[in-house]
Amino acid sequence: MAALVAALLIRATDRSAAWVAVAAEQSRRTGPVLGGAFIALIVTHAIAATAGYFVGQHITPNPKLLMLGLALLAAAAGSVWPGKAKPVACRRPFVDTAAHLISTGLGGRGEFVIFAISLSGLPVLAGVGGVIGSLVVLGFAAVAGDALWRGLPDRVAGWVVGILLGITGTWQALAALRLI
Repeated sequence: MAALVAALLIRATDRSAAWVAVAAEQSRRTGPVLGGAFIALIVTHAIAATAGYFVGQHITPNPKLLMLGLALLAAAAGSVWPGKAKPVACRRPFVDTAAHLISTGLGGRGEFVIFAISLSGLPVLAGVGGVIGSLVVLGFAAVAGDALWRGLPDRVAGWVVGILLGITGTWQALAALRLI
């Protein structure tokens, strides 16, 4: 459940949702865009969850909790300052979407949080929760299209999500350091 909620919040303030909205609107093929997004999410979240599982076997509980806190703080910073969206060139919607989301997702905030949640030893639940949460946001972005997606109050949402993730990350980090 933590991975699902984290993925929903992080992906809602991520550039990938805007990219998917533009790709779906430009290509007028929402199905292939969503199919490519689904494949990319499975690949990136499976890598993050598997890596978290294997790394988690070699570290103690406090560093696991500290890693989660730091991952949430990094996600909070990325929510407040999301960066600039890159132009979309989508000739083959399925392949282009999958390739773009895999290449940007391997170092993404959402996958880093899934990695940190997987350190606890439940990688399948973390991976599946991350895929479901991300797919809900990307599905909405693809169906809504670029005009509606860009019309949403993204700066306000970014700050709200950033504050929520920042508070949670700070709490986790302080708990890991045994300060609370």
